[in-house]
Amino acid sequence: MSSLTFRTPATASMQVPFGLTPLHVLLFGETGAGKSAIINLIMGRDVAQASPDSEISNLEHTSYEVALGDRRFKLWEVSSLESMSSFRTFLAKRRLKQAYEKLYKDDGVYLLLYCLRGSRAQRALIRDYKFFTDIVGSTATAAGGVPVAAVVTSLEDYPMDMDKWWVKNKDNLESLGMRFSAHACITSLPDDPYASPAMRARRQRSEEVIRRLIHDSYQPRTETPRSSSPALTL
Repeated sequence: MSSLTFRTPATASMQVPFGLTPLHVLLFGETGAGKSAIINLIMGRDVAQASPDSEISNLEHTSYEVALGDRRFKLWEVSSLESMSSFRTFLAKRRLKQAYEKLYKDDGVYLLLYCLRGSRAQRALIRDYKFFTDIVGSTATAAGGVPVAAVVTSLEDYPMDMDKWWVKNKDNLESLGMRFSAHACITSLPDDPYASPAMRARRQRSEEVIRRLIHDSYQPRTETPRSSSPALTL
């Protein structure tokens, strides 16, 4: 897929060298969290269709490449494991772990985005979080690790500023064992020219917030050795 250049507030005038290696971003989370819709929001057009989470999870699905400011990124959607039987979950975790470790060793993994619905009962959210963090490595903070950021969706009708959701709920998420390096509180509804000005502004703000989170998560650091399992930075 050809690279796209988006105008982000921090790097609006910069062009991306085509030879620059893309940074891999993995989106994971429960069924119905809107991972495909988030990819479309980042891309600025509809490119990803909702994929059936009942399939065996892996990283062999289509990736989507995008330029944000001065960097290129490749977005990968990871299917949820929550609706699978125990045996299929075992197989899915093994295949996903193999695929992740190969991607990490060959090209590196830059950022993990945990997608969750703001309306979801929070105790249920821990399941997919633990599934995936168990697969990709230790949850201990380590220099050179892979950061995990939260993307909270379905906030289009939230009565206050969307980021207030995080202020209200972050302590509870931490008490459940979920820790994140950054967050974005958004709506990922498709752009609707007939929506109210307030709703369109909320969606535009969401587009800017999620792109900035991805772009600004980059920090030059010593790489974790590619031959070992990556740690997570939380």
